[in-house]
Amino acid sequence: MDFIINENQLRAILREQDESKMTNYMKRLYSFTKEVVNRVGKKYDLNVKMFLTWGTSVGGLILPLDNFIRNGSFNVTDDQRYLILAGIASILFFNNKKTTKELIKKINEEGLKDTFNNVLRKAEELEESFIGFLNGLKISVGTFLDTVAYAFLIPIITDIQHYISNSGDPRETGKIILERLIASGVVVMGAETLSALMVKLIRKFK
Repeated sequence: MDFIINENQLRAILREQDESKMTNYMKRLYSFTKEVVNRVGKKYDLNVKMFLTWGTSVGGLILPLDNFIRNGSFNVTDDQRYLILAGIASILFFNNKKTTKELIKKINEEGLKDTFNNVLRKAEELEESFIGFLNGLKISVGTFLDTVAYAFLIPIITDIQHYISNSGDPRETGKIILERLIASGVVVMGAETLSALMVKLIRKFK
C-alpha cells in the first residue's frame, strides 16, 4: 500500500533523520575513543583511560586522523594505528609527561617514529586550523583544556554549517542542534556554554 505525505511531514521526517545523525555521531566519537583506550591497554599494557574524561572531544580530533592514516600509504597494523592515535592525543590534549613518554617509547619500539611524526604534523595542522576557527568566533583558546573542550566540533562543523545555512529559521535549527548535542549524553560541556557557542555559529554561518 502506498502512502502520500505532505511537504511538512517530509520535512519533519528529514529533520528527525538529521537529529538522529548528529546524536549518533557524538556517540560514535566517544565510542571510538573508548576503542582506542581498550586496544592500547590490551595490546601494549598502557593505561590511557584519562582519554575517556573528554572522550567525545578526543574522538573529534583523532577520528579524522584515523581516516588520514587509513587513506594514506602507511604500513601499519590496526593496533599500531591505535597506538599512534593515542600518542597524538596524549601530546595535544593531556599534560601527563609520564603517559606521553610511555607511549612514545612504545611507538619507537614498534618502528613507527617516522609514521608517527608524519601523522603528528597533520594533527598539528588540524589543531591550528581549528583554533583559528574558534578565534574567528571570538572564542579565546589559551590552554589545552580550551581546545579539548571544543574539539568534538571538528568532524561536524560542515554538517552544522549546512543545517544552519539551509534553514528558513537558523535560530530554530540552532536550538535543534543544541538539543541533539545535549541528548547524546556524551558531550562534556554545559548547556549554557553550548547555547552561547551555537549563537556564535549561527552568526558566522548566516
